[in-house]
Amino acid sequence: MNASETLGQPGDRLGVWRLDEPFAKAPSGHWWRASHTKSGQAVLLLIYADTADAGAVLLRMAGTDGHLWTHPDIAWPLDSGMNANQQPYVVLPLLAGTPLTEGLAAASLRRRLEWVVQLCELLLLAQQQGLSLVELDPSLLWVGPQQQLRLHALALLNVNSSAMQMGSLQGQICRAAQPMQSPQTVPGAAGTPADQAYRVGKLAGWLVTGRWRPDADGSLTPSQTLLQWLSLRTEARDALNALLVRAVADDPAERPQDLVALAEAVEAWLDDAGGLGSGAAPLDALPAPTSASPTPAPASRALRAPVAQPKAEPSTAPTARAPSGPRGALPPAPGRPGLAPILIVAVAIVVVALAVAAYWWKLRGG
Repeated sequence: MNASETLGQPGDRLGVWRLDEPFAKAPSGHWWRASHTKSGQAVLLLIYADTADAGAVLLRMAGTDGHLWTHPDIAWPLDSGMNANQQPYVVLPLLAGTPLTEGLAAASLRRRLEWVVQLCELLLLAQQQGLSLVELDPSLLWVGPQQQLRLHALALLNVNSSAMQMGSLQGQICRAAQPMQSPQTVPGAAGTPADQAYRVGKLAGWLVTGRWRPDADGSLTPSQTLLQWLSLRTEARDALNALLVRAVADDPAERPQDLVALAEAVEAWLDDAGGLGSGAAPLDALPAPTSASPTPAPASRALRAPVAQPKAEPSTAPTARAPSGPRGALPPAPGRPGLAPILIVAVAIVVVALAVAAYWWKLRGG
């Protein structure tokens, strides 16, 4: 890749950070592996291609300052700035995984829809902490080692933060996030629960079909790379098409009312469509591997856990032991103790008595 494609060259310095290796292309720009020039700390660095994104990036960074909430699948930005070409960049921890856009070719239909549900769960957990997503840039979505969705939280802001209250924040939104905004959302604002569902619904449509908007007749034509769509029976395909179109309806009353409703609708379709394929396991089928020794695909994540429930604290109660006999049976009676303990006690009593007698005799003799 040349510098125009990667937006930089190895060895370039951006503030205290040095570009080490171009990592992956993103809708907003290009990901790099980078390191701190003094400490050597390894990080990820996203350079934005559009200079017009600078205002939104810097404001988002200001809004995440002082965050307290942590989650294993959410990474908070470390730094931001602009390069010599006035292109903004953001520095993030070295999160394990790959950009979502890089892993789509090998992802089944089920996996893609599971990512939609996982994003709903992450955002609902964030809402419980007073945080809201003000824009959805697919560049900031990653897939972890266990095929779980991960979020770089540049646009996850505290609803009471000073950055959310700044008038200049209104109208500032990154270029790659603009197609995800609902018609009613003020750019740069969190929006209503239905607006949040619209953003994730747009992402769902893109993951399944490769298209941002429905066709002229209201349908969503799947991308050629997603052959699982063609393996579905007509009723399953029509039901999924209707779900995706409803998720991005212009009228908020026609959309899922919030992220919970959207996640439940996707899960319900997955349950119903599990046996509606015309071929063997069409939802889980992956493209044929090209390598000589392919790595087996990880098992699909179960979706039966309640949506957006915080992780339970470890229990301090003792673990109950499994019964060794039939339910209701009494435990066996303890056996009679042996003679050894009785003899030991008797000898101890005699020794103590002799010691007391000797002490008394000494005092009397004195």
